[in-house]
Amino acid sequence: MKTLTKTAFLVAGICTTTLTLGQQYNSNDERYNDRYDSRDRRSERQNDRYRDNMIEERREYNRRDEENPRYNNRYEDRIGDNRRFDERDLSKAYDEGFEDGMRNQEVSERQERHQNYKHFTFGIYGGANSTRFEGETVDTKNLTGRLGYQLGFFVRGGGRIFGQVGAEYLTSSSQFYKAGDGQAGSAGDIIANIDQRYLHVPAYIGVKIAQSDRGVSAVRLAVGAEYATPLSTDKNDFNLGNADFQAATVNGLVNLGFDAGPIMLSFVYHHGFADVLTSGNSKRRILGVNLGFKF
Repeated sequence: MKTLTKTAFLVAGICTTTLTLGQQYNSNDERYNDRYDSRDRRSERQNDRYRDNMIEERREYNRRDEENPRYNNRYEDRIGDNRRFDERDLSKAYDEGFEDGMRNQEVSERQERHQNYKHFTFGIYGGANSTRFEGETVDTKNLTGRLGYQLGFFVRGGGRIFGQVGAEYLTSSSQFYKAGDGQAGSAGDIIANIDQRYLHVPAYIGVKIAQSDRGVSAVRLAVGAEYATPLSTDKNDFNLGNADFQAATVNGLVNLGFDAGPIMLSFVYHHGFADVLTSGNSKRRILGVNLGFKF
C-alpha cells in the first residue's frame, strides 16, 4: 500500500513538473514570436524607406536628364566623408585641362619656331643689268650695247623685319654723246658707249611680306642705299678716264625678291642721286636682275 502511494505521488509530481515546464516553454515561445514579428516589422519599414529614397533619386535623375542631357549623370566617390562629384565638375576639369594643354602646346610650338627660325643668311648672286642716264631715251633696238653684269654676296639678319649688307662687282656700259662744233672739217657728233667697272656696297632694310615658318622661303621688299666707286674705265672715243668720273657717288635702292628655299631671285633698281661725270647731266639709272643661292 505504501509502495502504491509513493508511486502515485511520484507520477503526480512528474505530471505537475511537466505541465509547469510546458507552460513556461509556451510563454517563452510567445515572447520569442513577438520579438521576431517586431523585427520583421522594422525590416519592412526600413525596406519601405530605402525604396522611397531610390524612387526619389530616380525622379531627381530624370529631372536633371531632361534639363541638361549633357550633364545628367552623377558619379559618387565614397572616399572619406562620402563626397559626391557631379559629372559637370569632371567635364569642367577636363575642359580646363584640355585648354591648358592646348595653350602649352601653342607656346611650345612658338618657341620651337623661334628656335628653328633662320635669323642669319649668307648668299651669293649674279645677274645682268642695263644702264641709262637721267632723261635719256633708250633705243630698244640697240639695247644690247647697254648690258652689263654684276656678281656679289650679302649677309642678311633678322626676322620678318630684316637688314642686309653686302658688296658687288658691277660692269656698266653707258652710252655717251658729244655734240660737234659745227665747223667744216671738224669732228661731228659722237655717240659711243663707255664700259666701266664699279664696286658697290649696298645696305638694305626690308620686310618679308610673306614667309614660311623658318623664314627660308619668302617674298621680300627692301629699300636702301649704296656706295658706288669706279674701279676702271675702258678706252673710248671721248678720251675719258677714271679722273673724269666722280670718285664716289650714292645711289638709292629698291629690291623686290623671292626666296624659294636656297634659291633666290631679285629685281633691283639703282637710282643715282649725283652725276657720275664732273661736268654734265650724268645721273645713272640701273635696272638689274639677280639669281643667287642662300646658305
